[in-house]
Amino acid sequence: MPAHRAVRLWSGRPGRADAGAVERCPDEPGRREVPLPDGALLTVRAVTPSDADGLVALYDGLSDDDRHLRFFSGFRPPRSFFERLATVVDRGRYGLVATVDGDGRAESGPRTRASPRIVGEASYELLPNGDGALGMAVATGQRGWLGPYLLDALAEAAASRGVPNLEADVLVTNSRMLGLLRSRGYATVGSNDWSTLRLVVGTAGHTPVWPGASATGGPVDRPRVLVEVPGGRWHAGAEAEEAGLQVVACSGPGGTRRPRCPVLAGRPCPLAAEADAIVVSNVPDDERWHAIVDGHADLHPGVPVCVEPRAGPPGRPRFAPRAGSDAVVIDDEDGQVVVVLVDRLAAEHRRTRPGGRRARPNGDVRP
Repeated sequence: MPAHRAVRLWSGRPGRADAGAVERCPDEPGRREVPLPDGALLTVRAVTPSDADGLVALYDGLSDDDRHLRFFSGFRPPRSFFERLATVVDRGRYGLVATVDGDGRAESGPRTRASPRIVGEASYELLPNGDGALGMAVATGQRGWLGPYLLDALAEAAASRGVPNLEADVLVTNSRMLGLLRSRGYATVGSNDWSTLRLVVGTAGHTPVWPGASATGGPVDRPRVLVEVPGGRWHAGAEAEEAGLQVVACSGPGGTRRPRCPVLAGRPCPLAAEADAIVVSNVPDDERWHAIVDGHADLHPGVPVCVEPRAGPPGRPRFAPRAGSDAVVIDDEDGQVVVVLVDRLAAEHRRTRPGGRRARPNGDVRP
């Protein structure tokens, strides 16, 4: 096996935090090996056709609620589902399984080595826009630490294969998956319905990049609008999609201790840098949101910034750009009116952008 390099295993699960050093294979992105405190060996590796039985056992251990969160129903996959999942690598996509070998959980007497068992899987299928459609499952006893670990490993493997983002349709009631993707700095794409969100995370960093085409399969040269809005849902999302805009929404600064927005850290945002317009919508009169508006002007000069100071609860101050700001205020709650104004600004920016856009290898265009 190729030489490995040792790094520390991050773990949020009690009893796993003192796990040994990870053995990461530089010639096989995504592969991991780490001894666990109970004497077991955790291995994350590419899925193979021989894993079909282990995948069946993993999903057999899921509860009805787990299956509903994974499949949006109580669907019990047939064996053909697992055989297809086990051959994802052979089909030009990619998938990983996490196995535990020798967990030593004997009732009494000396510790014994058990046969490797699959305790988690994560994979992606390729979408028309060049992103990967994410799917994953983790055994009940391994939750709280293995999910983030698997996602990081899959993102590493996807990035090495030129896949810029991973996308997932997530039920709004799936707090575990929402928390997992939030830790990587997700954005929302598409107008969605009120029961699901389509979330996108970057594979090479904590901010996604623009997909090669719209999430709904539209043309690659649609005007791009980045929306900063609490909760990641823009009130004019459906109107924007109908008008032919490609919208990605971010939920803003996040927590106060570790803000996820790169602009707040003084770093350019790849979504903002490649946007044709930026909308800051329905935000509180908060210093961090003012810093986002000002930061976009400083870090992404020329990209028009629109502010929607929509009415909030009685007594809450309405957000307004600071004096001297170039942000355009759109004081109208009609989604169609808002989209017309944003589209007009985006079109003007596209006409005046120096150098226009150049083709990406996957057929996309960027400035």
